[in-house]
Amino acid sequence: MGIDYGRVEYGRCPCTGRYENRFVEVRLTVNGRVVVLTSVPQGACPTCGSRVYKAEVLNRIESLMKNERFSKRT
Repeated sequence: MGIDYGRVEYGRCPCTGRYENRFVEVRLTVNGRVVVLTSVPQGACPTCGSRVYKAEVLNRIESLMKNERFSKRT
């Protein structure tokens, strides 16, 4: 069973605020193409605006970007 990112705790921000769960759109450029990922889980501090991602999320994004579908055509 997968992680319920709507319930993930991100903890406290260094500014003493508390990170809140949200889902965002992430735009990346891969081999000259813009790739848009939607509903990416993120922790955001309402006090200072700092944003964080869980390591599992970053690892998943990295694995998607390594996928051959985004490789340059020869």
